[in-house]
Amino acid sequence: MKSSRQRFKDFLARVKKGHLRGDRLVEPEAVREFQRPMGGGRHMRGNWGPPHQFKFSKQKLLSEYALMLRGYYGSVAVLLLVVLGTSLITLSPAFVLKLAIDDVFAGKPLSIARMLPAGGLRTWITASPEHGLATLAIALIIAEIIGVSLSWLRVLAVQRLNYKLAATLRQRLHTHLSKLSLAQLADFRTGGIISRIMSDTDQIVGGVQNSIITPAGAALRMILILIILIVTSWQLFVAAVILIPPLILVHLLIFRRLRPLWRNIQDDRSMLSARVSDMYAGIRVVRSFRRESTELAEFAARQHTMVRKQYYTSILGRLLATGWAVFVPAIGIVILWYGGEMVLHHQLKVGNLVMFQYFALMLLGPITQMIDSMQAMQQNLGSLDRVCDVLSQPVDMPDKPGVISLPHIEGRIELANVTFGYRDDQTVLHDINLVIPAGGTLAVVGPSGSGKTTLVNLIARFYDVRSGSIRLDGHDIRDIRLADLRRSCAMVMQDVFLFDGTIEENIAFGRRGATHEEIVRAAKLANAEGFIQELENGYDTQIGERGSKLSGGQKQRISIARAILADPPVLILDEATSSLDAVSERAIQDSLRLLMRHRTTIIIAHRLSTIMHADAIAVLVEGRLSEYGSHAELIEHAGMYHAMFSQQSLAAGGHDAMLTDEMWSQSARPL
Repeated sequence: MKSSRQRFKDFLARVKKGHLRGDRLVEPEAVREFQRPMGGGRHMRGNWGPPHQFKFSKQKLLSEYALMLRGYYGSVAVLLLVVLGTSLITLSPAFVLKLAIDDVFAGKPLSIARMLPAGGLRTWITASPEHGLATLAIALIIAEIIGVSLSWLRVLAVQRLNYKLAATLRQRLHTHLSKLSLAQLADFRTGGIISRIMSDTDQIVGGVQNSIITPAGAALRMILILIILIVTSWQLFVAAVILIPPLILVHLLIFRRLRPLWRNIQDDRSMLSARVSDMYAGIRVVRSFRRESTELAEFAARQHTMVRKQYYTSILGRLLATGWAVFVPAIGIVILWYGGEMVLHHQLKVGNLVMFQYFALMLLGPITQMIDSMQAMQQNLGSLDRVCDVLSQPVDMPDKPGVISLPHIEGRIELANVTFGYRDDQTVLHDINLVIPAGGTLAVVGPSGSGKTTLVNLIARFYDVRSGSIRLDGHDIRDIRLADLRRSCAMVMQDVFLFDGTIEENIAFGRRGATHEEIVRAAKLANAEGFIQELENGYDTQIGERGSKLSGGQKQRISIARAILADPPVLILDEATSSLDAVSERAIQDSLRLLMRHRTTIIIAHRLSTIMHADAIAVLVEGRLSEYGSHAELIEHAGMYHAMFSQQSLAAGGHDAMLTDEMWSQSARPL
């Protein structure tokens, strides 16, 4: 395993070779390194996919912000007005200082008092220098109060807008992800999905501040300050600003290198999240193979590599700060020297020089803010690029125009010449023809890899057939509204998935709006009521992630209760009991028989007692329908099923035996 130091050296080498350039990330080796499966070792081979590249231009990403802000234009307008008020308030101290030097300290009445109407307040202000000084102090106090109030309003308004934008974007992203195909979701991996929904959205909304609010405020202050400086002394203005372009040039030269670096670090963070998620999802496997130390060491190396990259980018950022540390004092020196010459020659008042110095230094503030905003915006755009990548993915099997709504489904299923493969160069099922009458039971048997699970996935329309058709109640399932089709099917899988919540919440997942009484009834029918009542909190018991606090049989009964509550016309049982012990399976068989009653049922099973009682049996071998018929018909046919059945029944002394891949290989013969 490479150390983090060596990985970072490799990273720098790729940077020097131009693999990180412009607005695009071209770093194939790093992406492959971080996409390597957990526990694979350094000699594993495989296709880790194409390197990630920025898929969208800056114009496209910035236009996405305009789309995000729809419905929030009023909030943005209020924020800009607050920024305008804040910008004006920040200018007041310099004017007050100028008036104090040129008027009050010189023993003159305040010149600004001439703008007031004669008598009253004007007379009091100009009565003495003390009155003028008091007036300036009161003006500063009022300006400070207004400034603090506007700052509070701005912070609260920005936070409120960011929170609402983040929530809206998370919901939009979450909704779109839920509609993607299973293959697309597998490409993103769990850690990548979580990173996009939670981390990237927070990073993105900061772009509203960095792309609109901060630049608008900075630009406004910069324009006001430039006007004041030019009006005060254009000669001194030219002498002062001549040092600013070199400073901006330093920023641009370093700044262009930072965006792809930040994006690379963001990708590293996503990969680390995915790896941690994989490790703890498969913690039993990790511990059983004693790979804790290996995984921790690998995580540490990758994390330290990311830290080195972060430190490297911080060094580049520090170079920018060094530029300011050099040029800002130089600007002050030029103003003091040249402005002092003008004062000595009576070309400029002392108060104007002090005000000019104040505003000249203030001018650097807006410039810094705009550059910092642009710099931070690169991180925002990096996250937005990742989110746009997701949002640009086509949704999985959208309903086409003229789709059929079937509120009442009987459950007759027909497969006509169905051919399917997960890739264009692969065919898993070949020309399958089947008919399952409404309320009938079909058992699908065959060796591992014969296409059994693929067949039921096609019926549930997790994938679309390549050729041929699958019809439900006489209608092609591609013409049926997907929500109606999915509502008509329930699946009980071998690998039960339960959510981290209560038992009641997991059973209720089968049907929205189910009452507690309906949930209890489903649990009783699933033979789950007994063990639930024995738990300390009954139906309110927290079962842990993926039901980790329950046994295999208990989880399976919860899954069956969930399917009973859904009350579907079509039921799919994919090896629902093959991983259970004999005691648990006997407890569940009665529940399954009750669940199958009056439903169209498709069973993938290996137990003879389950298979032989089905209305029909389909034997799949290498993706082809080898034999089809009832148990009696297939026994009479004396083909592959008969040979396998006879062999296992004789060996087990009954019909409660399991069909294994070894049996299939022994019973196989040329088709």
